[in-house]
Amino acid sequence: MSSGIEGLDEALNGGYIRGRSVLVAGGPGTGKSIMSWHFLYDGIEKGESGILLSLDQSEDMIRSDMRRFGWDDETAVNSKLLTILAGSIRVVPQESGYEYLIAFDQSFLAEQPLTIPRLADMILRRAAESKAKRIVIDGLGPLLELAGNSFEIRQLIYAFIRDLTTDDTTVFLTHELRTIPGAVNDEMPFFISDGVIRLEMTYAQGDFIRTMRVVKMRGTDHVMRPIIFKITDKGIVAFPKTRLPD
Repeated sequence: MSSGIEGLDEALNGGYIRGRSVLVAGGPGTGKSIMSWHFLYDGIEKGESGILLSLDQSEDMIRSDMRRFGWDDETAVNSKLLTILAGSIRVVPQESGYEYLIAFDQSFLAEQPLTIPRLADMILRRAAESKAKRIVIDGLGPLLELAGNSFEIRQLIYAFIRDLTTDDTTVFLTHELRTIPGAVNDEMPFFISDGVIRLEMTYAQGDFIRTMRVVKMRGTDHVMRPIIFKITDKGIVAFPKTRLPD
C-alpha cells in the first residue's frame, strides 16, 4: 500500500506491506508526524478510513498543522474517514503508588485508568466502528514510560502492536529519539516492528540535509542507503535517486 509520499514508494519497491507494522523514528522536528499524515490521507483519498492516536498533542493542534500542508481535515473528520483520538496522560497519586489516567479531548471518551491492553481494545473498537484500514500511533514515548523495566516494556508494546495489526489493518507508529549528546536511545521498538524508517538531519556543505533510511521492511526489497527528502508546503517529497554530497 502506498506511503502517500512521492519518491518513498519507489524506494520501498511499491510501498508498505498491508497488514504489517511500520515504525518511523527520529529526533524532534524530523517529520515523523507529517509522514503519518501522508499515510492517513493517502488512504482517505482511496476511501480507506483511518485512526490517529496522539497522547501528546491536542486535536485542535493536530488539525491546524494538517491544514498547513493543504489537507482537508474538516471533510475527512465529518465523513468519518478520519478519527482522531487525542489526549494526555495524567499521573494520580494513590495509597499504594500511582495510577495513570488518559484525559481525552473528545467528550465521548471519559477519563479512565490506563493500561496498554485497555488502550488497544479501545482503538480496535473504534476501528471496527469506522472500518479503519490504517491506524497511526503518533508517539510511543508516553506508552514506553508506563512499564518499569525493559523486558516488561518489550512485552507490552509487542502485544499492543500485535493486537492492532491484522490482515485488514496496517499500523504506523512514530517514536522520538533523544538528540542530547551522550543520551541513551531506547531503540527497543525497532525490533518489534515489521518495518523501520529512521529520519535524520545530516550536516553537509554548510547546511543540514534531511535524510530517511529504511532500516528494515519485511516483505519488500527496499533501498538501503539514506534517501534525501524535503518538507514543503505540501508535505514530504523524497528523492531516492539523489546521492548525498561527499
